Amino acid sequence: MARKGENIYKRKDGRYEGRYIKQYGIDGKPQWGYVYGKTYAETKGKLNIKKVEKATPKARISSEITIYEWVEKWIYTQRQIKLSTRMMYFSFLENHIKRSIGTIALGKISSEALQTFIDNETEKYSAKTIHSVFSMLRLALSAANEKGYVGSICNNIKLPKVRKSQLRVLSQQEQKQLEKIICEQNNRYDIGILICLYTGIRIGELCALKWENIDLKNGTIFIDKTVQRVRNEDVKNKAKTSVIFSTPKSSSSIRMIPIPSFLILLLRKYELTHGFVLHNDGRFVDTRNVSRRFKKLLELAELPNLKYHILRHTFATRALELGFDAKTLSEILGHSSVTITLNLYAHSLPEHKKKEMNKFNHLFENPSN
Repeated sequence: MARKGENIYKRKDGRYEGRYIKQYGIDGKPQWGYVYGKTYAETKGKLNIKKVEKATPKARISSEITIYEWVEKWIYTQRQIKLSTRMMYFSFLENHIKRSIGTIALGKISSEALQTFIDNETEKYSAKTIHSVFSMLRLALSAANEKGYVGSICNNIKLPKVRKSQLRVLSQQEQKQLEKIICEQNNRYDIGILICLYTGIRIGELCALKWENIDLKNGTIFIDKTVQRVRNEDVKNKAKTSVIFSTPKSSSSIRMIPIPSFLILLLRKYELTHGFVLHNDGRFVDTRNVSRRFKKLLELAELPNLKYHILRHTFATRALELGFDAKTLSEILGHSSVTITLNLYAHSLPEHKKKEMNKFNHLFENPSN
């Protein structure tokens, strides 16, 4: 049944269908147009666009709709993107666009106004963030350009240069300190940290991991799910976000990972026949709780406050130091190409550089000896 005043219905296949009047026939009867969406909010967004397009000439659309309203409607129509990406887009919309160029009419936005927006944001945020925000904005404005609402205003925008920073990983000494604390604590939840540290899986993949995905006999872990926290599209839901289970980041992230023998022995201590590896009375453990526990362990180990993702970076760095070939490491990490792996991890820690450079020592012979 449709909500009062709205022609939006839930179909038997689970999708939502929205109806709008395209035109009236010579018999005076309405001729209907239809839009479809996976959620009520998505369908309503598409329906609103159709209604505005029908009721308002292009010239008036561009003058009456603001940048904020257009980008919001555009996000709702992007069915192909993952929910986590949509959540990120909404965050950009609320935290960057709404309070600045969001109030400008769509048809009045210019290259100059867009450049001023970028310059102002650059003073407050990192270059990487600016690139991400502009990437979304460019897609939304390109969609408006295709409909004739705006011109090509994104072509000559100057963005700040993204400086490649040194990737932070745990040194071998820091890793030993952390592992020592984990062993002393003897907490079953901490096995997750060791899994990430010695397989490189992401925190979302860890929280979605079930015992059914672990084959201790053959020593493998199969990754085919991840946990994501996404924005709630249902305005009646008081919670701003909710947790969903979905496929990993890309098709290459669905993978089988061999696990070292010492980790197999540790896992046998907590092995169950089914259910989540990290669980609380059968329920999965939220990524936020896992991160909090990690920060507590860092504090106990007298280490800096670091993000959980450092475990993945540390695994990759240790693997290269131990002589892993890039192709093998790329497949274990679930990267879509070896190039991504090399761009991220083709570096060495100072201690490893020193060790490698000392290999030259045996080549030099002092004539005075």
